Amino acid sequence: MDKVQIKKLCFSYGDEPVLNNLNLTLGSERPVLLLGKSGIGKTTLLRLLLGFLKPDSGQISGIAPETRISVMYQEDRLFPQMTVYNNLRLIKKDLSRKRAGELLEELGLTERVLDKLPAELSGGMRRRAALARCLIFPSQIVLMDEPFQGLDAENREICLKAVKKYTSGRPTLIISHEPSDAEALGAEIVRMEEISESSR
Repeated sequence: MDKVQIKKLCFSYGDEPVLNNLNLTLGSERPVLLLGKSGIGKTTLLRLLLGFLKPDSGQISGIAPETRISVMYQEDRLFPQMTVYNNLRLIKKDLSRKRAGELLEELGLTERVLDKLPAELSGGMRRRAALARCLIFPSQIVLMDEPFQGLDAENREICLKAVKKYTSGRPTLIISHEPSDAEALGAEIVRMEEISESSR
């Protein structure tokens, strides 16, 4: 998967336009860090890319029904009745415990977390477990909605490095409020106000 192309994308909730003639390209060379104020349509764009919403008009090319997409939402969405390890294995059934532990360590967590239920973890730990689940999925495209929210500076830096490593070579869109993340990710900064006429 080399490129996802979004051209003249329009979407409204009823009579309220959210996206108007939005144009954006996601390439495999480096991720896109999408910035914009709350309510401007960033999460709506993610839902359109996932196929949860249908555009009023415009075109999304490079995503087919069989395309595998890794996604991380603003909510952690871990299954509460399953351990972290079993949450990860839902995404990658052949994931060994050793490999799962190595990934958690790259995100600043210990292997012991694998046996914990989400309710037994702090908010920051749950966030990183959800990030691990997103990164371990063998997808062709990666979409992330505020993946680093709630993390302190040290863990944010650790996770930025892991995201850069694991998303390399795949079209990746990361929604954020932090322009400073771009340097650590090697990302292109795109501002929502500049790619959608309705945002101006």
